[in-house]
Amino acid sequence: MRRFVVLAVLAGATAFGGAAPAHAAAPNLAANASFEQARYADHATVWAWTCEPGTSQFGQPRTGARSLAGVPTDTGLARCAQTVPVQPGATYTLTAWVRGGYAFLGHDHGVAWTPPSAAWTQLSTSFTATADTATVYLHGWYGQAAYQADDVVLSGPDSAARTPVAPATPIPDETTSHSVRLAWIGSPGATSYRVYRDGAFLRSVTGTGEVVDGLTPGTAYSFHVTAVNRAGESPATIAVSVNTAAAQGAVPPTTRSLVATPHAYHVWLAWEAVQAASDGYRIYRDGVLVGWSYGPAFTATGLRHGTLYTFEVTALNSAGESVRSAPVQVMTWQVPSA
Repeated sequence: MRRFVVLAVLAGATAFGGAAPAHAAAPNLAANASFEQARYADHATVWAWTCEPGTSQFGQPRTGARSLAGVPTDTGLARCAQTVPVQPGATYTLTAWVRGGYAFLGHDHGVAWTPPSAAWTQLSTSFTATADTATVYLHGWYGQAAYQADDVVLSGPDSAARTPVAPATPIPDETTSHSVRLAWIGSPGATSYRVYRDGAFLRSVTGTGEVVDGLTPGTAYSFHVTAVNRAGESPATIAVSVNTAAAQGAVPPTTRSLVATPHAYHVWLAWEAVQAASDGYRIYRDGVLVGWSYGPAFTATGLRHGTLYTFEVTALNSAGESVRSAPVQVMTWQVPSA
């Protein structure tokens, strides 16, 4: 009984979630705000958030592939929080989409909530910072049904006094003879990131990933990343070592067994892997280069329904590009007119 009395009091003090107030476009100061980022495909730990037991990134998404899933208990709220550097005296707006059981979105100065709902509902709450950090959080309610949350946005000016903490160590992926894709989990309050190669500054980026190209085949490199806001630059991540693929003496053989699975507005392609294709594959649609894939599959998007397309694939390594595969023709699904 006590718990629902508390909910009734909160209902008198806060509004149910609705559309977020309009505001100018600004960086999202919340890290891992859509719960997509993870380490080594482990989504059981909610990275960049401090979470109670019963939480994971295995929720059904509103957008992307993941959302926060929280299962409250009789003694726990399944709460996730993060502390963000902010500017004292500045105004911030916090929004998130939630569904499932009772769901709460809050900060140091207040909270918004919504009762159980199967539909996604957007919660919104604003505050004026009184310190140089602010804690934002999501949670359910004691003993109630599981909740899900997705697409958190904390908008407002970044801190001019407190630098972000270091991002998570970057993970190298899709390493070729000339490039490597780095990805890292962001830092609360960061507005950009600085990428370093072998200790030297390489470039600034606004996202939490970057493809570094122009590398030498068969060479070892070291990379680290820092987070930046107006207050300055965070400490560096732990450096990660990457070895590019060795140089090849001959171009790869032609790809074989190309198959296409049509949908209305996209086509899924797959083919037999080529061992010598250390730099991946190029995909051609109607004779025009439309994409690159690290592995032997690709989804061609942006297509018209009820249209015939021809696809070809080539294999790549440091020596060059193979001849094109045998073409495959595919008709996208026809969408009936209304």
